Amino acid sequence: MEIKGFEFKRIKLSEKATMKCRTFKSRTGLTLNIACRLGLALSITEPNKPDKNLYSDDDGQEISRYTFLGEHELSLLSLFTFWCHENGIPSEEYYDYLMAHINRGVEILVNRARGIDELANLIKQPTIGTLKEENTEENHDR
Repeated sequence: MEIKGFEFKRIKLSEKATMKCRTFKSRTGLTLNIACRLGLALSITEPNKPDKNLYSDDDGQEISRYTFLGEHELSLLSLFTFWCHENGIPSEEYYDYLMAHINRGVEILVNRARGIDELANLIKQPTIGTLKEENTEENHDR
């Protein structure tokens, strides 16, 4: 499936993100593709845009599109496309921001989840948007 701005067959992580993925795997037993998927999800919940120029893909690990996205391609790319729309990102910059999110997200993931138990707690935490909605609903009910 091709979505405008996502005409890629492979992704290449930065060397730093590749090393972080190895650390993540040693701590949790979860593979690179899972780390990248979780990293993407974590990064798009952050309140600021990642710096797309900060991450270089010179020496990092390369994985295929299907390995990265798998059967979750439509869901993951839809969430990311929504983020792009909300942040005014033109489609010709989608891939750059996708890579920035994956690289930043893997760093966030490894720094916040030192093991499988912490990963479970990290996943359970509400996002900033969820907290805003809950506060709005609580204030509305009063």
